[in-house]
Amino acid sequence: MTTFRLEGFPELEAALLDVAKQSTRVAITRRALQKAAVPMREKAKRYAPIDQGDLEANIIISTRATGEVGVAAYARTMRETGGDAAAAVKAMRDARRAFKAVNPPAILYMGPTREIFYAKFVELGTRARLNGGTFAGTQHPGTPPQPFLRPAFDSEAKATVDRLAPMIWLEIDKSAKRAARKAAKKG
Repeated sequence: MTTFRLEGFPELEAALLDVAKQSTRVAITRRALQKAAVPMREKAKRYAPIDQGDLEANIIISTRATGEVGVAAYARTMRETGGDAAAAVKAMRDARRAFKAVNPPAILYMGPTREIFYAKFVELGTRARLNGGTFAGTQHPGTPPQPFLRPAFDSEAKATVDRLAPMIWLEIDKSAKRAARKAAKKG
Protein backbone atom coordinates (compact mmCIF):
# COMPACT_ATOMS: atom_id res chain seq x y z
CA MET A 1 0.00 0.00 0.00
CA THR A 2 1.37 3.40 -0.93
CA THR A 3 0.57 6.41 1.23
CA PHE A 4 1.29 10.09 1.15
CA ARG A 5 0.21 13.09 3.17
CA LEU A 6 -1.03 16.41 1.90
CA GLU A 7 0.99 19.04 3.78
CA GLY A 8 2.17 22.56 3.17
CA PHE A 9 -1.19 24.22 2.65
CA PRO A 10 -1.52 26.39 5.77
CA GLU A 11 -4.43 28.46 4.39
CA LEU A 12 -6.34 25.32 3.46
CA GLU A 13 -5.68 23.74 6.84
CA ALA A 14 -6.81 26.93 8.60
CA ALA A 15 -9.97 27.05 6.50
CA LEU A 16 -10.75 23.44 7.35
CA LEU A 17 -10.22 24.14 11.04
CA ASP A 18 -12.71 27.02 10.76
CA VAL A 19 -15.40 24.47 9.88
CA ALA A 20 -17.18 23.99 13.19
CA LYS A 21 -17.70 20.25 13.33
CA GLN A 22 -14.98 17.60 13.04
CA SER A 23 -17.39 15.32 11.19
CA THR A 24 -18.01 18.03 8.59
CA ARG A 25 -14.25 18.54 8.12
CA VAL A 26 -13.81 14.81 7.56
CA ALA A 27 -16.76 14.70 5.14
CA ILE A 28 -15.34 17.64 3.15
CA THR A 29 -11.96 15.94 2.89
CA ARG A 30 -13.48 12.58 1.92
CA ARG A 31 -15.64 14.09 -0.84
CA ALA A 32 -12.65 15.97 -2.26
CA LEU A 33 -10.45 12.86 -2.12
CA GLN A 34 -13.04 10.81 -3.99
CA LYS A 35 -13.45 13.42 -6.71
CA ALA A 36 -9.71 13.96 -7.08
CA ALA A 37 -9.05 10.21 -7.49
CA VAL A 38 -11.60 9.59 -10.27
CA PRO A 39 -9.06 10.05 -13.11
CA MET A 40 -6.70 7.60 -11.38
CA ARG A 41 -9.48 5.03 -11.13
CA GLU A 42 -10.40 5.53 -14.78
CA LYS A 43 -6.79 5.00 -15.79
CA ALA A 44 -6.61 1.81 -13.69
CA LYS A 45 -9.74 0.58 -15.46
CA ARG A 46 -8.14 1.28 -18.85
CA TYR A 47 -4.97 -0.59 -17.80
CA ALA A 48 -6.84 -3.58 -16.35
CA PRO A 49 -6.59 -6.68 -18.52
CA ILE A 50 -9.97 -7.63 -19.88
CA ASP A 51 -11.06 -11.24 -19.70
CA GLN A 52 -14.73 -11.06 -18.77
CA GLY A 53 -14.65 -7.40 -17.70
CA ASP A 54 -15.14 -8.20 -14.01
CA LEU A 55 -11.86 -6.66 -12.93
CA GLU A 56 -12.37 -3.43 -14.81
CA ALA A 57 -15.98 -3.05 -13.67
CA ASN A 58 -15.13 -3.55 -9.99
CA ILE A 59 -12.36 -1.00 -9.41
CA ILE A 60 -13.75 1.34 -6.78
CA ILE A 61 -12.79 4.39 -4.75
CA SER A 62 -13.55 4.40 -1.05
CA THR A 63 -12.63 6.70 1.81
CA ARG A 64 -13.69 4.49 4.66
CA ALA A 65 -11.72 1.82 6.43
CA THR A 66 -13.18 -1.47 5.31
CA GLY A 67 -14.08 -4.43 7.49
CA GLU A 68 -10.55 -5.83 7.71
CA VAL A 69 -9.67 -3.29 10.40
CA GLY A 70 -10.17 -5.27 13.61
CA VAL A 71 -11.07 -8.58 11.97
CA ALA A 72 -7.71 -10.16 12.86
CA ALA A 73 -8.10 -9.06 16.49
CA TYR A 74 -11.63 -10.49 16.54
CA ALA A 75 -10.51 -13.85 15.11
CA ARG A 76 -7.47 -14.09 17.41
CA THR A 77 -9.59 -13.35 20.49
CA MET A 78 -12.21 -15.90 19.44
CA ARG A 79 -9.46 -18.55 19.13
CA GLU A 80 -7.72 -17.58 22.38
CA THR A 81 -10.89 -17.35 24.49
CA GLY A 82 -12.62 -20.40 23.09
CA GLY A 83 -15.37 -18.37 21.43
CA ASP A 84 -16.06 -15.51 23.86
CA ALA A 85 -17.95 -13.24 21.46
CA ALA A 86 -18.11 -10.28 23.86
CA ALA A 87 -14.34 -10.28 24.32
CA ALA A 88 -13.83 -10.65 20.56
CA VAL A 89 -16.10 -7.69 19.80
CA LYS A 90 -14.24 -5.62 22.40
CA ALA A 91 -10.91 -6.59 20.80
CA MET A 92 -12.25 -5.61 17.36
CA ARG A 93 -13.47 -2.23 18.67
CA ASP A 94 -10.14 -1.61 20.41
CA ALA A 95 -8.25 -2.41 17.18
CA ARG A 96 -10.47 -0.01 15.23
CA ARG A 97 -9.93 2.73 17.82
CA ALA A 98 -6.18 2.16 17.67
CA PHE A 99 -6.33 2.37 13.86
CA LYS A 100 -8.20 5.68 14.05
CA ALA A 101 -5.72 7.04 16.59
CA VAL A 102 -2.69 6.58 14.32
CA ASN A 103 -4.26 7.23 10.93
CA PRO A 104 -5.70 10.41 9.47
CA PRO A 105 -9.50 10.68 9.51
CA ALA A 106 -9.74 10.62 5.72
CA ILE A 107 -7.94 7.85 3.84
CA LEU A 108 -8.37 6.98 0.18
CA TYR A 109 -8.64 3.37 -0.92
CA MET A 110 -8.70 2.52 -4.60
CA GLY A 111 -8.81 -0.97 -6.03
CA PRO A 112 -10.98 -3.93 -6.80
CA THR A 113 -13.90 -4.91 -4.60
CA ARG A 114 -13.56 -7.91 -2.29
CA GLU A 115 -15.42 -10.13 -4.75
CA ILE A 116 -12.54 -9.73 -7.19
CA PHE A 117 -10.11 -11.46 -4.82
CA TYR A 118 -7.87 -12.57 -7.70
CA ALA A 119 -6.88 -8.99 -8.61
CA LYS A 120 -3.69 -9.24 -6.56
CA PHE A 121 -2.64 -12.26 -8.62
CA VAL A 122 -3.27 -10.31 -11.83
CA GLU A 123 -1.36 -7.26 -10.57
CA LEU A 124 1.62 -9.14 -9.13
CA GLY A 125 1.60 -12.45 -11.03
CA THR A 126 2.10 -15.90 -9.51
CA ARG A 127 5.08 -18.21 -9.29
CA ALA A 128 5.34 -21.65 -10.88
CA ARG A 129 4.12 -24.32 -8.49
CA LEU A 130 2.98 -27.90 -8.12
CA ASN A 131 -0.81 -28.19 -8.20
CA GLY A 132 -2.87 -29.93 -5.56
CA GLY A 133 -6.52 -30.91 -5.41
CA THR A 134 -8.14 -32.15 -8.63
CA PHE A 135 -4.96 -31.52 -10.61
CA ALA A 136 -2.57 -32.88 -7.97
CA GLY A 137 0.91 -33.54 -9.23
CA THR A 138 0.67 -31.33 -12.31
CA GLN A 139 2.85 -28.29 -12.73
CA HIS A 140 1.31 -24.82 -12.93
CA PRO A 141 3.61 -22.55 -14.95
CA GLY A 142 2.68 -19.43 -12.97
CA THR A 143 1.32 -16.25 -14.49
CA PRO A 144 3.21 -13.11 -15.43
CA PRO A 145 2.24 -9.87 -13.69
CA GLN A 146 -0.21 -7.59 -15.51
CA PRO A 147 0.02 -4.44 -13.42
CA PHE A 148 -2.85 -1.99 -13.69
CA LEU A 149 -3.12 -0.28 -10.28
CA ARG A 150 0.53 0.65 -9.82
CA PRO A 151 0.93 2.23 -13.28
CA ALA A 152 -2.28 4.21 -12.73
CA PHE A 153 -1.01 5.39 -9.35
CA ASP A 154 2.45 6.23 -10.69
CA SER A 155 1.07 8.30 -13.56
CA GLU A 156 -1.72 10.03 -11.60
CA ALA A 157 -0.44 10.51 -8.03
CA LYS A 158 0.96 14.01 -8.54
CA ALA A 159 -2.02 15.12 -10.63
CA THR A 160 -4.38 13.78 -7.95
CA VAL A 161 -2.61 15.76 -5.25
CA ASP A 162 -2.65 18.85 -7.50
CA ARG A 163 -6.43 18.46 -7.97
CA LEU A 164 -7.07 17.90 -4.28
CA ALA A 165 -6.49 21.37 -2.79
CA PRO A 166 -8.88 23.19 -5.18
CA MET A 167 -11.49 20.49 -4.60
CA ILE A 168 -11.20 20.86 -0.83
CA TRP A 169 -11.66 24.64 -1.22
CA LEU A 170 -14.76 23.99 -3.32
CA GLU A 171 -16.15 21.58 -0.72
CA ILE A 172 -15.44 24.09 2.09
CA ASP A 173 -17.32 26.74 0.12
CA LYS A 174 -20.27 24.40 -0.44
CA SER A 175 -20.31 23.48 3.24
CA ALA A 176 -20.29 27.15 4.27
CA LYS A 177 -23.20 27.88 1.93
CA ARG A 178 -25.17 24.92 3.33
CA ALA A 179 -24.52 26.11 6.87
CA ALA A 180 -25.65 29.64 5.93
CA ARG A 181 -28.88 28.28 4.40
CA LYS A 182 -29.56 26.24 7.54
CA ALA A 183 -28.92 29.25 9.75
CA ALA A 184 -31.24 31.40 7.60
CA LYS A 185 -34.04 28.81 7.92
CA LYS A 186 -33.67 28.73 11.71
CA GLY A 187 -33.47 32.52 12.09
